[in-house]
Amino acid sequence: MQFAQPTELAKWKQVYQEAVFELDHGHLKTKLEAARNAIEERLAELIKSGGTHREYLELGDAMRTLMYLERNELAA
Repeated sequence: MQFAQPTELAKWKQVYQEAVFELDHGHLKTKLEAARNAIEERLAELIKSGGTHREYLELGDAMRTLMYLERNELAA
């Protein structure tokens, strides 16, 4: 799998990818929190300025993935 270069991704996507692909369990919680914050910040920006339907869907999918990972993080 090839990832886009950081300059090609929105900030929230960069932070999200870092969390999703974190292998070190010790860093996972911090990365999940950072990703959640980045997604929430982007949603707040979209509410003020508008955005594409696609980005809203991507943000929703990302948030659901984070919630899944957080639940499993707590169970581990």
